[in-house]
Amino acid sequence: MKIKLIPTASILLIFGLFTALSYKDNAASDGFTKVGFPFNFYNYAEGKFSDPAYTSNFGFSTKYFVTDLLILIAFILLLILLLKN
Repeated sequence: MKIKLIPTASILLIFGLFTALSYKDNAASDGFTKVGFPFNFYNYAEGKFSDPAYTSNFGFSTKYFVTDLLILIAFILLLILLLKN
């Protein structure tokens, strides 16, 4: 299957836009910093969230990052197949 440049670039831009829109940076005010679409692959917090029960889920999650990449690849392939017909 030949990779088409325009569908691939458009899906990459859409995912980049959704990731930028879902980005939350509230760690400085006792909130969370979250990055990732559709799954948050990076979580961080400061302040009152120093309890080990909360901090075990903080940091970079390779599992969610790979899942996001696989979803991105699936959308690219689906769009290429739809445009082929």
